[in-house]
Amino acid sequence: MQQSQLLTFDVFRGIAHFLSIKELLNVQSVSKQMMENVQLALKALLASIGFNSPNTTTPYNIIFRTIFGRETYFWSFDESVKPFKRRHILGMPVKSIQIGLTYTGILTIQNRMYVCLSQEYQEVINQKPNFIIKFQVKQFSTASKGKLIYLKENGDLIVMFENLEEYLIAQNVEFFETSYFQLVAIFTNPQKIPQLPFEQTRAILYQLQDLSPQNCDQALRYKQIILPDNENIMQIAMGSNAIYYLTKTQKVYSSDTKYEQVFDPIIKTVQQNYFDKRSIISIYSGLNYFLALGRENIKSIKEWTNEELQVWLNKIGFSDYVNIVKYNEFTGLEFSTQAVHQDFQINTLGLTNAELQIKLSTEITRAMELQYKDYQLFGWGKNDYGQLAVPLSNNIQFTKVSLPNLEEDDEIIQIECGWKNVAILTHSGKLYLTENQQKQIKREKDIQQQQQQQQQQQQDEGGKKRKKSRQEQKDIKDQKEQKEPAQQLQQQQSKYWSDISKIFVKSNDKREYRHYYVNLSKDYLVVVCSIFDKKTMLNYFPEMLEQKETQKKFKPTLQVIDRILWDVKFNKEDFVVGYEDRFLGIMEVPFTDFINSQVKSHRVQYFKQKGKIVWDRPRRLDLL
Repeated sequence: MQQSQLLTFDVFRGIAHFLSIKELLNVQSVSKQMMENVQLALKALLASIGFNSPNTTTPYNIIFRTIFGRETYFWSFDESVKPFKRRHILGMPVKSIQIGLTYTGILTIQNRMYVCLSQEYQEVINQKPNFIIKFQVKQFSTASKGKLIYLKENGDLIVMFENLEEYLIAQNVEFFETSYFQLVAIFTNPQKIPQLPFEQTRAILYQLQDLSPQNCDQALRYKQIILPDNENIMQIAMGSNAIYYLTKTQKVYSSDTKYEQVFDPIIKTVQQNYFDKRSIISIYSGLNYFLALGRENIKSIKEWTNEELQVWLNKIGFSDYVNIVKYNEFTGLEFSTQAVHQDFQINTLGLTNAELQIKLSTEITRAMELQYKDYQLFGWGKNDYGQLAVPLSNNIQFTKVSLPNLEEDDEIIQIECGWKNVAILTHSGKLYLTENQQKQIKREKDIQQQQQQQQQQQQDEGGKKRKKSRQEQKDIKDQKEQKEPAQQLQQQQSKYWSDISKIFVKSNDKREYRHYYVNLSKDYLVVVCSIFDKKTMLNYFPEMLEQKETQKKFKPTLQVIDRILWDVKFNKEDFVVGYEDRFLGIMEVPFTDFINSQVKSHRVQYFKQKGKIVWDRPRRLDLL
């Protein structure tokens, strides 16, 4: 009987994938079994987001709507630095939102895409727009005027026109990128495209200019992008006159996009040697400019040569043992594997001091940790509004540009390029925006004129305020010239970047906001926030209610690890550590296999004891 009920629920969960929350609630009135299925479906959705044990006395739909409300903040670039519109999005978790010239699209965590006209979404603020819903959507773009491009989970790439007519562009597509006039599709596996004369096609460029339902199948609109056979495209940045491709080997290629070359079915790419050895991890594009983000990792001791190992031993104070390492020709991998054992330290190195043995083992463990150098940002193209965080110019060649002053150990999770501005979102929730230099210059002139008027008024009134002497002015000038280089750099960076993290929250709002997605359109900055009302969370989640009194005493990661290690009432084998990997996401390892020195403390997200979360960083839950 129980197996039959589970089978029924599995079937219902498949159907529920295509239903909204409102539709699910309407279905539960059909029967008691259906009501149970609806509640289980909502519970599963909550669990998929990370909330596993809500209070069952409250309907899951109420918990879902209350906790996972999303608010969108709009900021017009023509207005002052404050939001002029604010609204909820659908009442469910949202992955992304884009406001295009024609369409606005919203993608939820269930891979449902809600589409409406941009004008309707921006103006109809107090009621729900007339959304068109598409299911199983993996990716979408509203960048092209009069068109919406979206990719389904099965690999179908579809274009939707203003009259809502759709056309299937290609199949088996892995991902795509669009600009105002072009679209590039990357295929999961090389394949034959009917419009192209080649046997194997990995990437195509599709012209969107003047595209209509009547001419979609014209072969002249397709071009094949040619890259070296051993290169796989990981990311694309498309501008008005060029396309840049980032491969898995961290090389950057480029191609031209001139529309008059439409009769040539081949697009040849050229490698940009400037980015060699710069460890580029992402590339981005605006209308007429490009950005490339680089971050070099520091080699682990396992990758060191014998010479690098000798230099390291001298650096950490073990110069007496360099000759032994040199004579035995140990590599970093061999040394790090053996030198942590006491027998090797005594018999091979002759290291008998207990404190030095511990120090060597600790230094080896630290050297095994994967570390990264600071971010580097490179820009090129037009900089007519200061979007590249450098002085205004219409043609900037490859150059290193300044980044905002990131906090220590903070990481960049999103860079968004608009027509006139660039936004950077960090892991800590900081949101930075490039300053529009034309407006900045005008504002500085206005301030200067205002100051001159005030000074003139003071002089006319008899000089109520004493003027500074020449000596005082000289002292101030000398102080400015003696500023530390780091402080000067900080001022230079803040000149181009503005921290706007707090702008979108009302001062009297006591709820906790976390920015997690930004989008830049022609005239708007859109910021999507998660809202967590602590009172609501405490009411719905009992384990957090237990923490109400001690929530301010949230233990740091290292203290939790020490507690598990040394508290006799805890069995270490009962614990699991969940930490965040930069590339693989959340990873779980048994506590007994967890090496703290190889994972930075801020990456540890939670600890589980016998399958139950007892310490959670995002929710500040601490039951230990």
